[in-house]
Amino acid sequence: MRSKDTMEKTFKIFHYISFLQYPFLSIAIYYCYKPIIFESENLISDYNLGLLFLGIGLSFTSLADIRKRTKLGDRILGKPKNAKRWIIYLSLLIAGIFTLGIFTMFFTKHQELKDISVGLFVLGIGTMGLLRMNLEIIRTYQKDWKK
Repeated sequence: MRSKDTMEKTFKIFHYISFLQYPFLSIAIYYCYKPIIFESENLISDYNLGLLFLGIGLSFTSLADIRKRTKLGDRILGKPKNAKRWIIYLSLLIAGIFTLGIFTMFFTKHQELKDISVGLFVLGIGTMGLLRMNLEIIRTYQKDWKK
């Protein structure tokens, strides 16, 4: 019984740590809009930082407690067909992000594009965490699919 209490506390700690996603996502929004609002000359640098913080924010998102259901989750993941589409979409998005990251890292001659590849790789890693979390959530919905 004590082991179960320890696991619950551990899940709760990670759930609270997942709230760090909000400052990182806010910083990402700031850097993505900074060139538009403040007419920044470092467009690529700002977008690279925006992608970087977005990827970090998505990584913290994957630490959230998946046992809590939402209406949006019920709508997207409540039916097998929708869940399959969502997983395919996320997988294609990850493949596209990493392809773009590899292309900008190794196949471009412009240093600005090579610099943005780091942000793309971090975004891809964060999106992979989101995919893993969604797969775990789908596992909890599979019980409802059999009804």
